[in-house]
Amino acid sequence: MTTHSPTITRLLTLALAAAVFAVPAPAAAGARITVINADGPNEGFNDPTPAAPVGGNPGTTKGQQRLIAFQFAADIWGAALDSNIDIQIQASFDPLGANVLGAAAATASTANEETAEGFPGLAPNTNYHIALANKRTGRDIPAEVGLVNFPEVVAQFSSDFDFYLGLDNNHGARNDLVVVLLHELGHGLGFSSFMSRVTGNTPGNRTDTFLDNVIDGSTNGRLAPLAPADRLAAIRKVDQIAWTGSEVAAAVPSTLVFGRPELTVLQPSTVPGGRYGTAAFGPPVPAAGITGTVIVAQDGTAPSSTDACEPLTAASALAVRGNIALVDRGTCNFNVKVKNAQDAGAVAVLVADNAPDNPPVTLGGADATITIPSVRILRDTGTAIKAATTPVIVTIGFDFSRRAGTDLQDRALLYASNPIINGSTLNHWDPIASRNLLMEPSINGDLTHSLIAPFDTTLAEMHDIGWYTDANLDGAEDATVIVNGCDTGVANDLIATGARLADQARAWFGACEASTSNTRAFDACVDDVTKAASKANVISARQGTQLRRCALQSRLPTTND
Repeated sequence: MTTHSPTITRLLTLALAAAVFAVPAPAAAGARITVINADGPNEGFNDPTPAAPVGGNPGTTKGQQRLIAFQFAADIWGAALDSNIDIQIQASFDPLGANVLGAAAATASTANEETAEGFPGLAPNTNYHIALANKRTGRDIPAEVGLVNFPEVVAQFSSDFDFYLGLDNNHGARNDLVVVLLHELGHGLGFSSFMSRVTGNTPGNRTDTFLDNVIDGSTNGRLAPLAPADRLAAIRKVDQIAWTGSEVAAAVPSTLVFGRPELTVLQPSTVPGGRYGTAAFGPPVPAAGITGTVIVAQDGTAPSSTDACEPLTAASALAVRGNIALVDRGTCNFNVKVKNAQDAGAVAVLVADNAPDNPPVTLGGADATITIPSVRILRDTGTAIKAATTPVIVTIGFDFSRRAGTDLQDRALLYASNPIINGSTLNHWDPIASRNLLMEPSINGDLTHSLIAPFDTTLAEMHDIGWYTDANLDGAEDATVIVNGCDTGVANDLIATGARLADQARAWFGACEASTSNTRAFDACVDDVTKAASKANVISARQGTQLRRCALQSRLPTTND
């Protein structure tokens, strides 16, 4: 046992509940995750309200279904990350206020820890999320200083929301709890910087593994060496703060599409264009864009007659028909505004912000009856449209020379905003990204339960900060793909999907295991996915044979063979 260096920094004061629920580690991974239930009687995980099984979730009470969904999300992370030290997550359901689905964070940061023999250790003078520090040092650092059952992550989720508790992602218009869990646990495991969004300082004035991968594209300088005030200035630079890690760079081409959302003003020159935020409801903006005259909507009702929270006046409806409606943010939900403009005959809607926030982010809401596109624009753009003395003609379209979510050098953009939003700015991908990414500021309805390219860039970010592949838990990064303890001999390279082959193989074979009930079906599924990957030139035929050989060594219980 190595000696603990006293640099562990507690970030949160924890009151741990007694009940502990073990989450079995997936067969193909080395991370074991344990959930510590911090809810009181008859609330949260202990809510006895009867519930019918839904979407593969067999729980019969609301509390059971929440716990099963949590375990399901923990299993996804457990299947993606390797660690010889158990990861504990303290979780509860509590009232969190309007529009807050959940929150999670690492309970501690630590730096300059001694390392067990054979493990890579930590970069000097660099803060690490405690779960990652444990992995890289091969030690349970909190336990060595007497913090028994110390959770590496603490999480709260809203008891105010009617989450979809199924495990099949078939959530409709509701928020998928599994997706929210995956997002928040991602923050606690490493998708966040310890830099204060108020002072710009970092614990111990040290960098961290997240901050080390961040660059200011306007200067091509890293944020980590900057003075605190300069860091704060940098993360206000919209469209400039980018990720430099090589794993994310490899995932970008397969994950993010060309077509950056752009509002182009054809006339007059006094109205600024720029990026817009898309809507979570209604159809997307068509690839060809929508060009039209912008008409300010009027509902004739105080305190704001231009927020479209009520049906438009007869005169305004006549003017809006066949044109693009401009409405102001505020007073009611976005989908209500858009529906009123749609009912008046508008072909699209611009929602102008009522605050000087930049960038314009997603329009949240849900309404299956909305059939026209809507986007969010800056307050300054809305003000200029209203002040124009000649007709305003715009195209709501795309810049197909750029990917949605990258800078001019094709690097993945992080969420820079002005003003800075504590807990959100920098700690997310830019909301302009498309496809939508798990670690954007808002939870989008089209997110899957996958962490890897071409569906997402989350696991790539984890690799960039130091979560290396170590399926056999020997402390050394796996040079080859290991499946169920069997070394395939196939190099763990980046492949055409943008993912590491080890991550992709886990996804393939995990899906086969989840979707089959007997050995014969599992074997057939493994054959199908490896042959399909070979045919698509993702892997070679020989690699497919080697992967398949190891995958088939792990047999499911034989039933109906």
